[in-house]
Amino acid sequence: MHSEAEPAHSDHTDVWGGGEIQRGAKMYVGMSGGVDSSVTAGLLKDRGYDVEAVFMRNWDTRDERGECPSERDFIDVQAVCRQLDIRCHQVNLVKEYWTAVFSVAIDAYARGLTPNPDILCNSEIKFGVLLDHINQKIHRCSRAGGGDRGWWFATGHYARTVHDQTGDTLLYRGFDRKKDQSYYLAAVPSASLDHVVFPLGRLSKKEDVRRMASEMNLPTASKGESMGICFVGERRRFDSFLAEYIPQKPGDILSSDGRVLGSHRGMFSKTIGQLAGISGMHGRWYVYAKDPHTNRMYAVQGRNSPLLMRKTVRAGPARWISGSAPPGLALSGGTALDVQVRYMQGPQKCTVMALHQSTNTPNGCLNVEFDAPQFGVAAGQYLVLYSGDQCLGSAMIL
Repeated sequence: MHSEAEPAHSDHTDVWGGGEIQRGAKMYVGMSGGVDSSVTAGLLKDRGYDVEAVFMRNWDTRDERGECPSERDFIDVQAVCRQLDIRCHQVNLVKEYWTAVFSVAIDAYARGLTPNPDILCNSEIKFGVLLDHINQKIHRCSRAGGGDRGWWFATGHYARTVHDQTGDTLLYRGFDRKKDQSYYLAAVPSASLDHVVFPLGRLSKKEDVRRMASEMNLPTASKGESMGICFVGERRRFDSFLAEYIPQKPGDILSSDGRVLGSHRGMFSKTIGQLAGISGMHGRWYVYAKDPHTNRMYAVQGRNSPLLMRKTVRAGPARWISGSAPPGLALSGGTALDVQVRYMQGPQKCTVMALHQSTNTPNGCLNVEFDAPQFGVAAGQYLVLYSGDQCLGSAMIL
């Protein structure tokens, strides 16, 4: 078992490890067909909880081989459920996903931004629409035959939910820093996490979860990691996929002194910090700026160019998990926090200040100054803020 220190505040209780959940409680497990959610279901079943699986179908378009990834994943989920002898529900949220995640992301890409569909999916669908569906339909049917002891929702995320002394739910990093997924949960409000547990939050993927999957003889024990965005798949070029939904508008790629270096397929085709892909040019050139108004991109030779680094960004609106901004934002000097601008980036020191008259509002815009310049910061990315291991919330880079 992977072990780490408890949350820094002694009056905070880890929801999963603190003994808050009564044995035998109803547990709905969000299952994706991967090993993490499979072990989550098996672990809860072994601990004596009343477990049912919920598979969320978000995408129904077939890939270039005529296969639908959701169908393959659901087959794996059903196999795990048979092995564990638990009930399995499939919830079709294709329409909701298209409206709240896919169309929003496509619009952002078309405008030259770099959105994060996984963060949108968690905040709008998995811990939004799906939780409502479980409460209003699945659990209502389950409790029709007897007493209702309430219910909990569990997923295979490597993160932790923690209750403070007032009972509010906080979000903390998972102990396995190589797999910590709190970044993807940073836009989920506290109220949506009140009855959520992450049983893998104290475990190591390499040392614990794979071993447990083998010991449970789960069909997904040797299944590989899921890579890429769910609606793209793992074998397709991302820009080629986007080109199916966004009209191509080719434009010039220029150097910092205005020389035309090559061309691009559209604002969606490259992001800041990405290789520009200019044929015939000596060395490696990276995109450092995009101008949607002129349909031009700008590139610089060498990854260490100062043009690829940012010391200050603005972001907003801020989405604080607790619903309230941390103290100090309204002060003239701001407040010192840790920040990530992409998943699996190590925590970076920064100073955060509220902008203009938004100082006392929970969803105002922020000015973030990094202690050290950051590479490849792009508009549309999510900036996620931490205080130690506690994830405070997120804001979109402007």
